[in-house]
Amino acid sequence: MIDQYLLRYFLAVAETGSFSRAARRVSVTQPTLSSGIAKLERELGARLFDRDRKGVALTPAGSRFLVRARRIAAEYEHALVELGEVTDPTLLRIGVLNTIPTRLVEEWLTRHRALGSGEALEILDGTERDIGDRLERGRIDIALTVVRPHHARFNPEVLARERYMMVLPPDHPLAGESEVLAEQLARDRMALRRHCEALPEINRFFVERGVRPRFVLKTTSDERTLAIVRSGAGIGMMPECFAQGPERFVPVRDFELVREVGLLHAGEIHVGQARSSPFIALVKEHYRQSGTPPPIAAELPAPAGRYLREGDFP
Repeated sequence: MIDQYLLRYFLAVAETGSFSRAARRVSVTQPTLSSGIAKLERELGARLFDRDRKGVALTPAGSRFLVRARRIAAEYEHALVELGEVTDPTLLRIGVLNTIPTRLVEEWLTRHRALGSGEALEILDGTERDIGDRLERGRIDIALTVVRPHHARFNPEVLARERYMMVLPPDHPLAGESEVLAEQLARDRMALRRHCEALPEINRFFVERGVRPRFVLKTTSDERTLAIVRSGAGIGMMPECFAQGPERFVPVRDFELVREVGLLHAGEIHVGQARSSPFIALVKEHYRQSGTPPPIAAELPAPAGRYLREGDFP
């Protein structure tokens, strides 16, 4: 039996004609995708792609398998849709990026419950890669996550643009500054957010300026990072949406990377589902009230710097 993820890898390579573009489409690293294709070829006992300097092309065996792979993938998606419809027509399966502040999710859920709308929620809290994978497979309907250029097929709706800022204790010598230099933080110990989608960019930015941070904490918990900062034991770097307490969020000069947060939809039918969802309405209301709504994704300027995949860093 062939694993579903191997079919997704194969179809992505076949449709994009490139291992690197295919890896971006399915939100994995290129080595992971290449390993998956090699595993699939071993299971099938046939080479599926010819690789050379000009690109990637299907072999005769690959062309034959492509027809069946598309049929299997389509049947799988249809089965998921039918099961979802039978289970609960009011159910919204939503993936929420784990770097969206917990306090926001709590607020949305509290208000949603007070509405008494009858809408049932099934929430997946996960990494960008996990959410993207489940969205691709039709295991969730909508995702609130980072929106990237290769997400066009998910009918993206950008809700906010957020800067990454340095988080300092209230009594830090630089807490009152309008911006800080990376070099000014060389002596501070840092709380490392290992799950941060911008970690490779942050690391490269400091290293290029000769700053090699010493770590007081390595964690996947944003709450623990903030606790470390509040205690005065260290500093951190986080999206500005986490600014809420006594900590000081200060921009870092020349670090211009931003993240676009928004909604991705598993299919056309889910665009309409989002429009009628009381929960999604609360999410959109929050982002409208938290600042000036951004233009639609197609009109947004490209962020300075670039994002990397989670698998590109340890």
